[in-house]
Amino acid sequence: MNQNIFLIGFMGSGKSHWGHIWALEYGYTFYDLDTEIEKAFQMRVEEIFEAHGEDKFRELERYHLRKFEKKKKYLLSCGGGTPCFFDNLEWMKEHGEIIYLKASPEYILDRVMDETTKRPLLKEVNSAELLFFIQKKLKEREPVYLKANHILEVEKLQNDSLNFLKENNKKNELTKPAELHTQHLKEKEKLKNNQTEKENKTSFAEEKSKKESK
Repeated sequence: MNQNIFLIGFMGSGKSHWGHIWALEYGYTFYDLDTEIEKAFQMRVEEIFEAHGEDKFRELERYHLRKFEKKKKYLLSCGGGTPCFFDNLEWMKEHGEIIYLKASPEYILDRVMDETTKRPLLKEVNSAELLFFIQKKLKEREPVYLKANHILEVEKLQNDSLNFLKENNKKNELTKPAELHTQHLKEKEKLKNNQTEKENKTSFAEEKSKKESK
């Protein structure tokens, strides 16, 4: 198991929490995209939103995501909006496996209610307003989230929840020799057909030449 892994999903779905656990479990290097942006920009995400606006943040997000292009065997926790902007989703699919951590609005509410001051999109809202916001935003984003390679229910997650990726790797390793064998047979058959066609043409030409000489 060595493919890069991108965790996507709504804020509060446990991407960083499970990312840390799975990175240790499977020998990956863990990164958090928001943290990478904060370190480079020397500002917290909410400060970037306030000082420069969401458009600027999304540009930074796109730029720092692509800095992972040459890294190997990493697990990256992405921001809630990361796959929804630019061609980020397509880029991630080209460079690894995307896993969507699917959570209900009520589950997310419980996780983020005490963190509204740290979440730039949730400042100064009460629980009823927050639940409505989560439901609305999740409805907008989920069609994108569902394009992930894999979908895992947050409430069923365990330390070994990514074992299925190991099984996928084994299947791929088993199918590769079979695919190569099939390809070899096809090429052999093609060469045989070409040789037969060539012999037929030669035979026809010789027969024609004999008739003309008579």
